[in-house]
Amino acid sequence: MKHLPILSLLALGSASAFAASGPASLFGNNVEVSYVQQSTDGTAGHLNGWGVSATAYLGSSDLFVNAQSTLGGDLGNGADDVSLGYRFKNVGSIADVALTVGSNETYGIALHRALGAGFGAWASYENNAAGHEVSVAVSKMLTHSVSVDLGYSWISRDALADQNQWSLGVRYKF
Repeated sequence: MKHLPILSLLALGSASAFAASGPASLFGNNVEVSYVQQSTDGTAGHLNGWGVSATAYLGSSDLFVNAQSTLGGDLGNGADDVSLGYRFKNVGSIADVALTVGSNETYGIALHRALGAGFGAWASYENNAAGHEVSVAVSKMLTHSVSVDLGYSWISRDALADQNQWSLGVRYKF
């Protein structure tokens, strides 16, 4: 919960700074491959690995399924997560908002704001049985269906030292 104020400030900041342009969602049918670098408080060095995720909408509704996993590297294979969510478009003429519920007693909220010129900003909060995670990301559309995402996460688990994670990914929207 200590990062919740950061999430609120990001959401408010992006809303006030870019209120003039309407959002266009990057939530969508997509697959992403990302490189991840994770560090743990009180531990020298970091862990590297790969992540893969996919999101698919159910029919023409705003209900979606998301799955993600780690693949190799120091982070190992199979840190899997599956969630079901619902997207609310253009909430308050500011941002798209998604609410999710998933495996491992996971509940979350994600915000996306289009910034113009193919850029987008993301902020999310996820709570699960072991703690919580706050993430922010910046996205740049390279083509109509390909984007590059740069993200940072603060991970707090009840029984473990806090972790921080950088990620750089390529996402294909289908």
